[in-house]
Formats: sequence, C-alpha cells, structure tokens
Amino acid sequence: MSAICVSNLKKMYPLYHSRADKLKEAFLGRKRHEDFYALKGVSFSVDRGECVGIIGLNGSGKSTLLKILAGVIRQTEGEIQVEGSVSALLELGAGFHPEYSGMENIYLHAMLMGCSKKETDKKLGRILEFADIGDFIYQPVKSYSSGMFVRLAFAAAVTIDPEILVIDEALSVGDVFFQQKCYQKIRELAGKSTVLIVSHDLHAVTKFCSRILVMDHGLVIYDGEPAKAVAQYYKCKHGSRSSGIQASDTAFGSRFTESFRFPKEDCRSGKMDAVIEKYHYSIDGQVFGEACVQGSEVAVSMLVSSIRSMEHVIIGYQVRDKFGNEIFGETSLTSGVEQYSLECGHNLVRFTFFWPQVREGDYFITLGIGEGMEVLAQTEQCWLNNVIHVSASAGGRVIFGLFNCGMDSFQIDRLSSKERS
Repeated sequence: MSAICVSNLKKMYPLYHSRADKLKEAFLGRKRHEDFYALKGVSFSVDRGECVGIIGLNGSGKSTLLKILAGVIRQTEGEIQVEGSVSALLELGAGFHPEYSGMENIYLHAMLMGCSKKETDKKLGRILEFADIGDFIYQPVKSYSSGMFVRLAFAAAVTIDPEILVIDEALSVGDVFFQQKCYQKIRELAGKSTVLIVSHDLHAVTKFCSRILVMDHGLVIYDGEPAKAVAQYYKCKHGSRSSGIQASDTAFGSRFTESFRFPKEDCRSGKMDAVIEKYHYSIDGQVFGEACVQGSEVAVSMLVSSIRSMEHVIIGYQVRDKFGNEIFGETSLTSGVEQYSLECGHNLVRFTFFWPQVREGDYFITLGIGEGMEVLAQTEQCWLNNVIHVSASAGGRVIFGLFNCGMDSFQIDRLSSKERS
C-alpha cells in the first residue's frame, strides 16, 4: 500500500524583473511577471516502509517537492496523497520558533505531530539523550549553533516514531560523529517508517535507499536502482550534448573495431569535444570478463574521436560499488605515467591497472577523458558512466571494511613484575 502518491505535481513561482513590476501588477491588474515552474509535472509513489532517496543538481526541484509533501507550501497543480503523519527535517530553522527554548520547541513539535503531553513526557529522555546539547536545551534556539540546532531538530523528528520521515540536506550540518548516530537511527526506522531523503551526499543516500529518484529541471528523469541513478546524476552534473562525430567502423581497420563495444548513449556525459566512440576491456586476458581478484590486470582500450587537438589530455577511471559509492580510481595525470596529447580525428587510447584487495561484491567502472593541467580543474570531455561491470572476489580472505591494509610489524614483549607495577 502506498504511503505517498504524487500525480502530475506542478509548482509555479512568479518571477518579477523589478519591484516596480510587482507593484504595477498589483495596482493595474496586468501581468508583469514570468511564470517559473520549479516542478513541471512530477509523478511517483512510495510504499509504506520504503526508504527512497532523491538526488539532483541545485535548482532541480528537490526541496520544493519535499516542502509540498510536508505541507509547508501548496502545489499549483496536481494531486498528492499522504497516508500517515509526516515528520519533516527541512532546511535549518523550519518548524522551530526561534524565541522558544529547545525544551519548548520539543513539546511544540510533538503537539503538531499529534502527540499528547503525556506521550511526549515518556519520550523526552530519549530526545534529550539523542540531541546531547546539555543545558542549552533551556536556551532560546536562536542562540544555537547550526550543529546544536540540527541535533535537536533531528532528535525531535525521529524519536516520536514518525510514520513518514522527510529529510532535506539537514544531516550535512552535523559533525561526522553525529551523522553516524543519525544514520544508525535511520537504519532502525527502515521498514517501520517511510523515509524520503534528499541529499547531495551520494554516499549517504545510496547507503540506505534501495530506490532513488533523479530530478532535473523540475522533472523526475529516473526512478530506480541506486547505481543507475548515480550514473544519471553524473550525466546531469557533467552535461551532455552531441558533438556531431559519428563512429567509424573503418577508422582503424576491422582488427580494432570488431571486438569493441558501442556504449549506450544515455551513459555518456561531458562537453564532448572528444568522444569515446567504442571501448574494449579484458580481465586477466579474458575479453569482457567479469571475475576479478586481487592482482587481476584490467586492460582498457578506447576508440576516441576528437574535433580538435588536445595537448593536456587526462585519461582516468573510477570504480564505484553497487550503491554508487566511489571506492577507488586514478588518472594518467596523477599516476606518474608518461603523458600524451590527443590528436584531432581518431585516437586509440589504452591503459591498464591492477585490481586491489577489496571486499567481494559487484563494482562498476566509469571511463573518462578530460582536458587540463589539474585533475580538480579539468574540463570533463567524455565520461562513460558505469560501463564495465566487475564481480570481485576476496580470494577467501577476511576483509573487515572496503579493503585490507596489512600490518607492517608485529611483536609481543613479556613484562616483568617490576615493569607491570
């Protein structure tokens, strides 16, 4: 059964070029504004107990959507159905009265959520313990730091056992230790409460959500599994346009092209002055293999077409797990290998790397070409997002985290009774 059902949701804001236009419209009755649609027809549903993430670039409509679901603002068109009480943790300050103390705001929030004073009294100890702000609980919240505020807001939102919990970027304010505490609480809520999380932190949103919505310019452009959602997000982030370059089967002769694969068009992103037309890879000599263990050689070849010469070309790869978390990666610029330029026309680009000892599971490799003299300031020309799938084995070894790091030394010294004292 659906806890949230959204149908053709639209939200329009009037944009005025000046205050004078707003006054003229009010007094003269003539339209002096442009219609800006933050949401352009959004439809989706969320089942009870489901944990769904929402990602997208700034201005894509994520926060507007959550505000409508939380009842903070009303939609212009469309329908929403929300079955259950909604506890919303929106932007810093939303829902709390700045002049009230933290304690007073706890009772105010609980009352708005339908909790009686007696019910709130029972949960107060858990809320105060989770917030952990000491005697500041008796001070007006306008005097709180951003970290203190988010501690109290999150504690009040989650310890009342909400039927629907909506979180919009709020966790990015707290320190790393409090974030871990919040993530643990979200894990506890998973399956019992319906959770919607909006975040730019892909590590966080893919950690809990089995399903992610990607928004772009007021529309939901993808709704599905995390790995593909992250690839779609990166496509929006880096931009995508056609370069007008068509793949040529005869560019290098059949020996280079017969075993190459054409990537799906929707996995490409970047400026596209240079385009990865085809790619080829092998693992320990097995063409298009998937099985990988520590020390496996991954060899990649890419047929690249460029509309101009590029002196400072950067080739790289990135490995993500099935949740979209970035595990490792490298570039030609940072690896210390010989640097090459990219010629106008067709180029064959090849590189190899050795698979490290990582936790067993499914991984996806993104291939990329950039231009520049610094990795963090490069122009991303063409990315093939998550085009290579690898099934990694730990080789029977126990890996306690993402990867292993062996001890450099080990020794035990016996202490005498005098040394022990």
